[in-house]
Amino acid sequence: MIHRQSRPMWTVTLLLGALLSAGCTSTPDKDLDWFDGGDMKPASAETLQLTARVLASKGETARAEFVLDRLQRDYPDFLGTYTEAAEILLSNGRVKNAISRLDRGLQQFPGNGVLLNNRGMCHLLDGRLTEATGDFEAAYACDPADADYVANLALVRALAGNESEAALLWGRVVSGSDVDRNLEIARKSRPKFANASAPK
Repeated sequence: MIHRQSRPMWTVTLLLGALLSAGCTSTPDKDLDWFDGGDMKPASAETLQLTARVLASKGETARAEFVLDRLQRDYPDFLGTYTEAAEILLSNGRVKNAISRLDRGLQQFPGNGVLLNNRGMCHLLDGRLTEATGDFEAAYACDPADADYVANLALVRALAGNESEAALLWGRVVSGSDVDRNLEIARKSRPKFANASAPK
């Protein structure tokens, strides 16, 4: 599971509506920055994050990436700068770009469990079991009680053929019948990762 930060407050959503109605007629390549206007305060990191999310959900990828670049430039110390960008890039099938953004986030936030977990998921989607395992192990070490970290570590253990450890881990976060179902799915998926260590 991709691990996401908590959602912004609903008041940000109201501000977002005003921003979108005022700014969506502009295009990203114009000189005018549609977040700057008069005496208004600069957009917060949370507002930019939510704006990118809404634009991406509407299929306005270019605008979403424009906002993500602004977020990166203005708020490099905000975790959502990296998690949101990776999620949007991933939803557009740009796995390697998502990994690169998460790499940048880990330079800013070394050892961050959320970033490690999300990068592990990207590596897994890219068919790279070894790299995914390293990231999931590191995320789990950050917080062994986090259900997402436990489940993802169980998944890579199962994909690697270590079903006993996978079952123990999954047993901490799902029911017994779900453990059996997950193991069966992992068995069927295992051949896809047979050459996971080969360079891509």
